[in-house]
Amino acid sequence: SVCKELGDVNCANTLGKPSKTRTLYAHSTLAIDADTEHVIGLLDQYYWFRKSKVKGTKDQQQQRPYEEKESYRWQQTLMVIKKRTGELSNILNICDREADIYEYMTYQKDEGHRFLVRAKENRKLIEPQCNLNQLIETAQGQCCYTINIAQRAGRKARQALITLSYQPITLAKPKRVLGQESPTLSVNVIVCQEKESTQKNPLCWILYTTEPVNTAEDAQKLVRYYELRWRVEEFHKTWKTNGTEVEDLRLQHSDNILRIAIIKAFIAVRLLQLQNMAQRSELDKEVRCTTCVKEMTWKLLWAKVEKDVLPDKVPSLHWLYYSLAK
Repeated sequence: SVCKELGDVNCANTLGKPSKTRTLYAHSTLAIDADTEHVIGLLDQYYWFRKSKVKGTKDQQQQRPYEEKESYRWQQTLMVIKKRTGELSNILNICDREADIYEYMTYQKDEGHRFLVRAKENRKLIEPQCNLNQLIETAQGQCCYTINIAQRAGRKARQALITLSYQPITLAKPKRVLGQESPTLSVNVIVCQEKESTQKNPLCWILYTTEPVNTAEDAQKLVRYYELRWRVEEFHKTWKTNGTEVEDLRLQHSDNILRIAIIKAFIAVRLLQLQNMAQRSELDKEVRCTTCVKEMTWKLLWAKVEKDVLPDKVPSLHWLYYSLAK
């Protein structure tokens, strides 16, 4: 599976004051093994400096060619990944609401790509004849189970009891889309809603997918895949603040920032892989750290952290992870 997210690399202002500097943006694509849920690595990172604010009314901005919009980054990235891998049939492209773009989804469908995209827009449906919000309101739960919701800024981690419903739908082409895209888009939709919640903002995920959804087990598997999209948030946190601290870079030239940001991105992936392996279970405390790093690496770290003679037994991944944190 593949996770994507748009994010800043470093802030362009301080304490709410305007800054003369420009923010460097990154579009990261993180690959995850669907069976083991381990992070494989970065498939691509696209960097750019945002241009000055586009002039014109909202309608005029929407009429711009799709290829000139910032949202076209999603499709550009996918085309780069296809060139690199040569084959996308074994890749499920998992995206958050930013990728709820008609042109992008029809491109993937036409190319035979597989996707799982969270809905953002209240789209008009051809089949059934209603809009997306109306479909959600009338959705009848076909199964019920519990999932873990990760902690996020201002939100505590918790368990949520959710209901799932799923069915095939056909989306209508939006009026703003002026290209040659198909007038309709047929996908499966999964409605994932929190049941009997006291939360101010109960969980509600609406997921479009090209994957077959014939049973409750199919739907649950795809919801789990969407949960794994959170790994890209963990990557950005490790990359930007809690690991390699790329946001703290203060260099004069954008080329220098870019070079260091790329190096730190791969270090952040390595740290995330180590974190996932070291925190999976108590059993992993017995796994040797040489499954992740070379012998010379852990020996140098031992000398730095423990300041003692080398042990007879190779230390564990658990030791490696927390020693690096020191």
